[in-house]
Amino acid sequence: MKEPSSISSPDRRTLMKAAASLAAVAGAAPFGVSRALAADAPDWVWQPMRWVQVNFTEDDPGRYDPKFWLDFMRRTKTQGVCLGAGGIVAFYPTEVPFHYRSKHLGSSDPFGDMAKASKAMGLRVLARVDPSVLRPDALAAHPDWAARGADGQPRKHPNDPSVYLSCPNGPVSFEWMPQVIREIVSTYPVDGIFGNRWSGGLAGICYCNICASEFRQFSGQDLPRSMMNRQDPALRAYQQWNDEKRFAQIKTYNETVRSINPEGLFAPGSSWQRLDPKRLRGAFRAIYADQQHRQAHHPIWAAGRGAKEAACVMQGSGPISGSFNVAQIEFKDSVQSVDETLAFMHDGMAQGFRPWLIKFKAEVFDKRWVPAVERAFAWHSRHERYFRNTANLATVAMMQSVQTNSYYPSAEPPSRQPVSAMTAGGNEASLNGFYQALLEARAPFGLVDDRELDRAVIGRYKAIVLPNIAVLTDSQCASIRDYVANGGAIVATGETSLYDEFGVPRKNFGLADLFGCDYAGKVDKKVANAYISIDGPHPLTVGLDDTPRIVAGTHLVHVTPHSPAERPPLRLIRSYPELPAEAAYPREPTSDVQMAYARTFGKGRVVYFPFNPDQTFWEHSARDHLYLLRNAVAWATGELQPMTVEGAGLVDVSYWRQEKSLAAHLVNLNNPSTMKGFMHETVPLGPFVVGLQLPPGARAKRVRLLEAEQDAKVRREGDRLIIEVPRLRIHEVVAVDLA
Repeated sequence: MKEPSSISSPDRRTLMKAAASLAAVAGAAPFGVSRALAADAPDWVWQPMRWVQVNFTEDDPGRYDPKFWLDFMRRTKTQGVCLGAGGIVAFYPTEVPFHYRSKHLGSSDPFGDMAKASKAMGLRVLARVDPSVLRPDALAAHPDWAARGADGQPRKHPNDPSVYLSCPNGPVSFEWMPQVIREIVSTYPVDGIFGNRWSGGLAGICYCNICASEFRQFSGQDLPRSMMNRQDPALRAYQQWNDEKRFAQIKTYNETVRSINPEGLFAPGSSWQRLDPKRLRGAFRAIYADQQHRQAHHPIWAAGRGAKEAACVMQGSGPISGSFNVAQIEFKDSVQSVDETLAFMHDGMAQGFRPWLIKFKAEVFDKRWVPAVERAFAWHSRHERYFRNTANLATVAMMQSVQTNSYYPSAEPPSRQPVSAMTAGGNEASLNGFYQALLEARAPFGLVDDRELDRAVIGRYKAIVLPNIAVLTDSQCASIRDYVANGGAIVATGETSLYDEFGVPRKNFGLADLFGCDYAGKVDKKVANAYISIDGPHPLTVGLDDTPRIVAGTHLVHVTPHSPAERPPLRLIRSYPELPAEAAYPREPTSDVQMAYARTFGKGRVVYFPFNPDQTFWEHSARDHLYLLRNAVAWATGELQPMTVEGAGLVDVSYWRQEKSLAAHLVNLNNPSTMKGFMHETVPLGPFVVGLQLPPGARAKRVRLLEAEQDAKVRREGDRLIIEVPRLRIHEVVAVDLA
């Protein structure tokens, strides 16, 4: 379809007629959410399974083709839409002072017309707003609206120096933006507000008089000078104060929306990851995770991890949707490879995300993404009931810790571009390494948050992985101890539990009684050319019994065993020079330093590695560390995973229950660019043999392969189904209908 030519001031009557025509066409669409489903749902947020977000740019009015988007949403069975509305630029005729209208708006109303047409199609509508930017006229009239640096000067936007950054804690957030929200919700048929950069975006620590005064009243201290000094008491207090401001902001926006539309909501797209999950569940009815893409050095499973984080927060109390963007993010008008888009989207879907397409700029230059996304959404729609998950059947979980990320005195600097907002701290490499190991081991797993260690939350898992979770409170240690004593299992690495909640070193591990060793007062954080002697066979040495030694870690925690092991399966070969070549030989035989503690505690099991195999695996990719981590989880759980996959290639897996079915997902991440983003080609895989443990009392009626669109070959072995998957192109789902 040819794009319309540019018009600077559209004729209002013409646009109104066009909008009315579009709304009439949209109203005839047959794919709205079914009334039966809507009647059964306790809250409308559970209805939409596929979302489309259109971010208008200032020149879009009069240039973009609204019919393209409405037709696209019809073909893709889209059920929810998020439209650029206001904040930085208003895409409707706003009357709020200092709410800048697009200079191309004229008398048109692109946001309003699209919102009304979408509603006529039966879609749920969110209005996207962004309060993070301040224009010069607003700054001149309201100097207290600006974010300011430590020098007191207003902060300019780093990418557009003609505008300024607004203070996230002052009148813009708490007085001006509620006016914008109130105007939108009272004027247009929207179901909620979507907040982009709602928490400050690029502003960082604001040193304006309002922030300085409020923070001093909260803490009695001056604002911290830097976010990097983790042991600064002012920074600790600032993080607590900032959390309170964000919850106050969420409350303000929710109340503003609901004062007009009692069923409406405010949905922050980002900046919720580090907030307290229990309080978030009280503030959110749904999560719309604004991750969109990965950096080139990030793993392709970044979207899947984001889905697990969102599920960890919501605990089933609301749906989780995850964004994906078709743009080559740094070049927004260029489309990335279709394989990259599909792999990112499908990995998020497999781990529980409802897909949410984001398109920068409503005018579409490059449409190569359209057929692929259409097919993916249509496939998702055909099999929607297998994506309405009610429970994750994984029995393993990995712990994430905001405390550790915030206060761990790591030897490594915090990542400037972390894979996740949850992993910006010094143990990011350990988290990523164990995540990669579990993925390669094809173990379905979830995430748990160290702030929610109630038995009701963690008791459903057979084993919990603690990848260098260095910072734990005494209470958290007690919860973990109780979990293991009552039959749970943990696999811990490195400095786990060696620091209190503020990163202050303990004299001993908080979990020393579980580990079976005491801290000996020293951590070597720059270990080079050290090795581990293998003395198997042992459950931890499966796959390694044909080699006398493997690479050790780069960190070594000195410990003293509670009792000497008879024959430790892993022992340290101490570092020796790697150069010159003539000097590269061990100076002593294998030491008696035990490098793994595998033991029982109460009714449970514990594996502790006094070094960093997870971080070393992430940074050096030695397959031997994959085997160690895989074996540790296998021994700790003491049983087969509920889903097993036999076959070659890099495959992400998950196993879910729905109301009347089970769904086992296999996502193909195999590609020629596996170790360097982005994916340009997905290499088909197969065959695979998938084993699925049936939940107690469940009986299988039919088993289908959803990507292949055919019945599966299946046999029964006890309480497990054994299914043949001949080929995996992108995302196969083994769908089991229950009798």
